[in-house]
Amino acid sequence: MLLLATAAMTACGGGDDGNTASGGTNTDATPAEVKPLAGGSLYVGSVSFGDTVSVQLDQPAAGQITLRFLDSRFGLAGALVGQYTQNGDTYRVSKLTASGADVPAALAAAASSITFSFTLDDGLLSGALGQVPNVKTGNGLLQGYISAANKGAQLKDIAGTYSYLRQAGDTAAAGQLAIQADGSVRVCASQGYSANCTGGQTGTLSADADQARYPGAFALTIAGSKVGRVFVGKQQGSTALFVDETGASASAATGNWVVRAATSLAANAVDGDWICAEPELDDANATTGRTRRNIISVGGNVLAADNIPSDVPLIYNGFASGAAFGLISGTWQEPVASQMQTASLAWLPVSTKLAYQLRQVPGTQRVLPAVCTPLPAPTPISTYLQATAQQNILVTMADLRPTQPAIGRDQIYYKLGRYAVDSVKNFDDACENNGQNKTAKDGIKTDSRIDNLNSFTCTKTVGEKPEDMKTLVVGPYGEPYLTDGHHAFTTVWEAPTGGPQAKMWIRVQDNLSNLNRAQFFRTMRARKLVWLKDGDNRPAYPADLPRQLGLANGLGNDPYRSLVYFTRDIGYSQPTGATEFTEFYWGDWLRKVVDLKQVNLNDTTAYLAAVRKAAEAMVALSPDTIVSADKTAATLGRLSTFNETEFTALSQPVSSSKPGKLPYAVDYRSKLTP
Repeated sequence: MLLLATAAMTACGGGDDGNTASGGTNTDATPAEVKPLAGGSLYVGSVSFGDTVSVQLDQPAAGQITLRFLDSRFGLAGALVGQYTQNGDTYRVSKLTASGADVPAALAAAASSITFSFTLDDGLLSGALGQVPNVKTGNGLLQGYISAANKGAQLKDIAGTYSYLRQAGDTAAAGQLAIQADGSVRVCASQGYSANCTGGQTGTLSADADQARYPGAFALTIAGSKVGRVFVGKQQGSTALFVDETGASASAATGNWVVRAATSLAANAVDGDWICAEPELDDANATTGRTRRNIISVGGNVLAADNIPSDVPLIYNGFASGAAFGLISGTWQEPVASQMQTASLAWLPVSTKLAYQLRQVPGTQRVLPAVCTPLPAPTPISTYLQATAQQNILVTMADLRPTQPAIGRDQIYYKLGRYAVDSVKNFDDACENNGQNKTAKDGIKTDSRIDNLNSFTCTKTVGEKPEDMKTLVVGPYGEPYLTDGHHAFTTVWEAPTGGPQAKMWIRVQDNLSNLNRAQFFRTMRARKLVWLKDGDNRPAYPADLPRQLGLANGLGNDPYRSLVYFTRDIGYSQPTGATEFTEFYWGDWLRKVVDLKQVNLNDTTAYLAAVRKAAEAMVALSPDTIVSADKTAATLGRLSTFNETEFTALSQPVSSSKPGKLPYAVDYRSKLTP
């Protein structure tokens, strides 16, 4: 737990050194002045895994960024240059490449895979850095957050009392410290500052010897042991400090501190929705090097997170054990290996646009650092707020929110290729989506359009075939989240007379608009109404879901989802009342059966061979075999025998009188502009 902070602090130099009465006065000469940055495009600071970096915007050219590793315990060195784009307050960096001969070969080779996004707030740069190679060990990936500033200050200007979060390795601490004008420091872990706090530690701040490389940096020691460099972020009316804890020895754990002037927080100081970016862990709680972005919703004294199963009561300005202005803490319980475990978290808000978090991994002593930024509230959609379960409602395609990060694009390409030569199929599909069976005889006119439901007629009324209809859940702000129909409605979006303003009838599964965003996704995950794996079958998170359907709006491509679509009625059939994401469960399993990276998907013959292999593997399963998660082959619609007739129909070339789905898809895809 975070309250084990005193033990964690001992690791960097010992417990109370006996100098409690004086508050840690420095008897040495006044430290030399530093040479701080005074604003501009260069930011210098720390990475939470313990390194020192600089970030320079619009260098070497406008729209570019230079990320330089100044000091590293992981063999990182030199500069990487990339491009950045801005979306709201968030900057996203891509296409990083090595710049200069001092970049290690391993870092240069991995540069393009490194992820980096950040925000700027009154002279502070904060953001998540991921998939960085550990050059020193030659294996493993690093993830952390960067905290840097472009405007520093002299020691006399930062004297005062501060709240802090500290993380080094798997241990963490939260508490307060005081800095005197002469450079003396006293740290009080798990408690508010006082000159005689229990277990207090004293130390000093002095100017770092290399002000050219580390402008404005101070060197921090505690109880005679080196901790690391301190970088000052001077803001309007306040000060933040960032410490790159490089450790007292080569074997010491590395990490960082975030330190903020201690001021009392109002009970609604952090109300609203946030995105907290922290290191991703695998099933064994080992870091993957990727960034996990969690949705956090705070209201008054309660915090909800999409990755914590219950709401967390908050204590503002301290801990259960006492006051500490500027800190927020909380504890919760959740089951681990059938045993209820207590875990804790702490927040340190730096401004209305930036906060830092330490979160304990339940059932362990491991604590993860995170940088948190506000998640802007969307414009509410009042149209769907009153919808009730089992009601059929008319929904605009542009309003729909995906609950999966990827689709099988070849399914879309088949439909669009088919529509190009058989426009009736387009209207038949629209009727089916609306639970209206198919188009009526003479139901299509010369001016019929998919985006005008009154321009064509179907054989049945809306909802008369409810089993064919797609489903949604109304979420916060009245946004409709699609739980079935991503392919059908992406096709409507892309169809010749469809588009984002086209409307379709959809069945409501539930209305959860009364929940905040974190509670909503927590509930959706518990009900298995979200599919949180990307097109490469890696974990995805609600914060990463695209905001709209359509091929150009962020939906990725999962080739195994396409593969499963083509095995339909050959190796499996869609069961009545099928579970959501049936095809993705099959696709998860098929990754162990067919290696699509070895298949030329532009070659119809090779693609069909992969479909045959997949379908034959499906029918070879026993009905009670677990395919993925808790889903059995029978539950997912496994057929008892391979359907050769359907496979023959699937295989017919586009030159035939009745082309198959797969040749349609390959042909359409081949004509797309690269």
